[in-house]
Amino acid sequence: MSSSYVFPITLDGLARSYRLHIPPAAASGKPLPLVLNLHGATQNAQLEEITSGMDPTADHEAFLVTYPNGTRISKVPTPDSVAKQARYGWNAGKSCGLPVARLIDDVGFLLKVISDVASLTPVDLRRNHVTGISNGGMMACAMAGEGSNHAAAISSVAGQVELPSIRPTRLVPTTESHNVNDPIAMWNGVPNRDPRLRFSVIEGIDLWVRSDGCRPSPHDGTTIVGAPDSISAGEWATRVAHTPCRSGVEVVLWRLTRSGQVRPGSTLNTGPPSRRILAGPGRGTLLLLLLLLVVDADDAIWQFFRRCSLPSPSTTHAHSAPVLHASQSRPRSDRPGVNPMRRRPS
Repeated sequence: MSSSYVFPITLDGLARSYRLHIPPAAASGKPLPLVLNLHGATQNAQLEEITSGMDPTADHEAFLVTYPNGTRISKVPTPDSVAKQARYGWNAGKSCGLPVARLIDDVGFLLKVISDVASLTPVDLRRNHVTGISNGGMMACAMAGEGSNHAAAISSVAGQVELPSIRPTRLVPTTESHNVNDPIAMWNGVPNRDPRLRFSVIEGIDLWVRSDGCRPSPHDGTTIVGAPDSISAGEWATRVAHTPCRSGVEVVLWRLTRSGQVRPGSTLNTGPPSRRILAGPGRGTLLLLLLLLVVDADDAIWQFFRRCSLPSPSTTHAHSAPVLHASQSRPRSDRPGVNPMRRRPS
């Protein structure tokens, strides 16, 4: 049986939290890979767990998945029917309001999440991976750029690099999916007198290409076209790969069209706007990449991640952690009076 729990963390005086999904395989005591799955702007960890649908993939493929919470994105957020007042974002560079203005150390927070999870249940720390959507995808890029020794690979959905430069200390396998018609994280970036601050999708990909020593000219793969009379009609996806790269690393871009800002393969955000979990332009359509994306984005992301590992273990050793089975719940002795494990609402 799999379960999800909520854990508190304090960093720089801020009380924060993350959700942790524990697959049945954790009962074996074997160190498992860990995926950090980051929500988009104005969303939160619970929404990301619901909308990404990664938990079943984690159960089947035997990896841990954590959904960290960002920090408040606005001084006066508009309540959301699901997110309530918990509408968060990340300091991923130039985007996203208060986290940037307040200089929130989100890379430090994610590193602490990794360490915290490893103190609870055995983690294969050579196989930490980071993914996210929109502002969360931007944060995945920032994590790889500034904390590359703790990110074996990253995958961003609709979130480009928001930094003028990246300086990873190692090669980082990277896959991104972006829609040329995305009205939120725009393909060509935002107008700015300084071209370095426009942050277009291609400029971000070029940063990874140079950092990973890849071939500058990409290879376009076969284009997948949505079937006529289907919900994907008129939409298409092309796999653009920059290979070869140094040491066999990959930099891959999935170039999508006409589906707006959406997670490929998601079964959510379809139908009438009143029934969508996420409201907003471009979030109500669906692109099914049934061939090369292995049914849906979560499976495709994991197939990419499973081939990647860090060259050596990090300084935090997961093997000394007690085994936390999916069916167990216990208070943390180092946080008296707080029971951080709470089953998520059904």
